[in-house]
Amino acid sequence: MLLASTLAATGAGQATEAEASTVAGELSTAADFPPNPIEKPGWRLDRNDEFNGSLDPSLWVTNYLESRTAEWRSRARYNFRDGALVLRIDDDQPEYYGNGNPMKVSSIQTGQKTNLHKDDQFDHSIPTDMKYTPKYGYFEIRAKSNARSGFHTAFWMIGRQDTWAQRGEVDIMEHAGIHGRSSFNYNLYPWSDPNLRLVQDRVRVGFDMTTEMHVYAVEWTPTQLKLFIDNVHVHTINQSLDYPAVFFLGAYERAEWTGDVDPDDPRPKEFVVDYFRAYSSDGGSSSDPLVSGATYKIKNTGTGQYLDSDAAGALVLTGSSTYDDQKWVARKDSTGAWVFDNVRSGRGNLDTEPNNRVIWNSGDVYDDSRWSVEEASGGFRLNNQASGRDYLYASGSQPRWNTGSTTGNTVWALERQ
Repeated sequence: MLLASTLAATGAGQATEAEASTVAGELSTAADFPPNPIEKPGWRLDRNDEFNGSLDPSLWVTNYLESRTAEWRSRARYNFRDGALVLRIDDDQPEYYGNGNPMKVSSIQTGQKTNLHKDDQFDHSIPTDMKYTPKYGYFEIRAKSNARSGFHTAFWMIGRQDTWAQRGEVDIMEHAGIHGRSSFNYNLYPWSDPNLRLVQDRVRVGFDMTTEMHVYAVEWTPTQLKLFIDNVHVHTINQSLDYPAVFFLGAYERAEWTGDVDPDDPRPKEFVVDYFRAYSSDGGSSSDPLVSGATYKIKNTGTGQYLDSDAAGALVLTGSSTYDDQKWVARKDSTGAWVFDNVRSGRGNLDTEPNNRVIWNSGDVYDDSRWSVEEASGGFRLNNQASGRDYLYASGSQPRWNTGSTTGNTVWALERQ
């Protein structure tokens, strides 16, 4: 039997809101739960990584919240085994902070920026690199955890923090050794979001999370966060983040609340993840021209050239390549406009400047980096939201913006990657 029950707040300094407990039906207790088919009825696959021997560089950052520590301390330790990702804490792994705090981390995440998540530590500024930051959908992993001393694993998400209030955190599956082999935390932390209330829940399962692969998922809607285990809906938080989020897969040792490490407990300590899959609803968003969070190449239909990022903010139009320079993550923001984030690490959003210049920026989102996507014969027109700046168009080897002309070189094909 699998049940979700309320967990008292543990050191958070806030009262816990008790959400409705849920009892699910009998689940498998003696074997792995099989992988789900990649096609999910009622949902459209946005992004996925099956972890078949490599990480998708257009999806993952392999440095954990790098601005908080030295870059080399933030690097994930990982390998692949039997078609799955293995995140490791090794004997020789450096402490994350290096200031006497003993925590060690191996984490991958779908976005990165300076001061993301918490601002209690700072080491250096980093480029904004938001690879996949959806708003709403269905997100699942198939994984096996590890109940070890001073150790925990987590599948979680945080607001991408376009504003200071957008910092809510959802711990979809947070399994700590101190909680044994068959329970995990399902939490919502408001941090600086005034519209959220703290929820800390313990979910108890009828299987051994450390010896069996199981499926953990969240359905994120505008009003709820629904937890699923092995495709069974087991719990609901009747609140929701109303802004895009960054997703994390992580293994952590000595993260303050998880206790001390038994010196006789050998490393490596592991978090094994078979796949990560992200879906958007087939309903409601089908009228949108793009899938928010998906990656596209942007091709001018008049010239056949692709929008390509270059050094120092420059953009060029050139022939097709397989490099990240030509890949852009489309994200629909809270204004209803689209933002295009270059996949290449350290290169930000498609942006306009005076004198018809089109550039990539450092990751800021203002009207000059917001675009409406308008259907046109043979493709789409991208209309910049800054006053007096209209359609993106091709001019020789350079992209430009105009003041309203709709000639053929203002039409772009958006090729889903």
